[in-house]
Amino acid sequence: MNIKYSTSEMNFEGLFPVDYPHLRVLETQLLFLEAYHVPLQKIFQSNQKYDGYLLFNIGKGGFDKPYIKFIYENNIIENLKQKFPKVYIYQDGEVGWWNQVDTKLQVWWYNQLQKADGILVPNEIDTNFYEGIFPQSDIRVIRSVMSDKGLDKTKFKPKENKAILNGPLTLDYNGFPQVILAHNAGMGIDIPPMQKNVMAKDSWEMAPNLGVNYLPYMSWIDWMYNLSKYKIGYMLTPAIASGSFALNCAYLGIPCIGNKKADTQRILFPDLAIDVFDNKKALELTLKLVNDLDFYKEVSTKSKELFNKEFTKNKMIDILNEIP
Repeated sequence: MNIKYSTSEMNFEGLFPVDYPHLRVLETQLLFLEAYHVPLQKIFQSNQKYDGYLLFNIGKGGFDKPYIKFIYENNIIENLKQKFPKVYIYQDGEVGWWNQVDTKLQVWWYNQLQKADGILVPNEIDTNFYEGIFPQSDIRVIRSVMSDKGLDKTKFKPKENKAILNGPLTLDYNGFPQVILAHNAGMGIDIPPMQKNVMAKDSWEMAPNLGVNYLPYMSWIDWMYNLSKYKIGYMLTPAIASGSFALNCAYLGIPCIGNKKADTQRILFPDLAIDVFDNKKALELTLKLVNDLDFYKEVSTKSKELFNKEFTKNKMIDILNEIP
């Protein structure tokens, strides 16, 4: 695919550098594609026409978000298609996210994807969702990836007797059952927070009662340095998207018990990939990781090997170029 450009609500312009401090999945995919990121406002303010396909991260939000209001009011896909040969919409977040916004926005979202030339999704299972409602669209998987070029490996931390969850005690992250499961590992439990408006208001107040600790917000680079110290990770969240948590854990060789629907979990941790609500199996795997050192080492070693084989720049591009 000739994806040479990208746009989103980010104000960044240019090619993402390898030492970009927030080099998350999308930024790494754009780095690997060598796709030049142009701020959306700049595209609208110029009459320039571009000679390559566009990856458009449509984003998420309601009418209270100025960016969403702007693209809603400006026939976004029709305008972009006047300037780019083809426009591919990038799935930001989990499948079905737009079902929770105002009905007007849901209809608008459908119309934008209908007008686009294609849709790029993070997981194989996501293609089924889109193929049922956009049967004529070019729907492709753009595999989640990460780059360690900007990491200083001397800053990785010694292992501590700690487990980490991929998110807080919300519906999307299924946090509370994971806290209960993680306690069976006999380890301290850390949780990365999300925006305060999407978390239970008493999250920090109740943390001591639950025996958990909420981490401060970090850049992606600092996140990786901090993540290196944990022994076990949990990604039993129903709202799978890029699955970057399992991806980061595999790079570091941290066994992660998680949702089998995420490609990162399914491929990198086949022995720990389970149904998201199968707490019985999650408990069995937790205890096996704690009590069976050979099993722990096998899972850890295999995840690193699979990361280096299945989540490379070339693999991402090869999968993206497969004809649906």
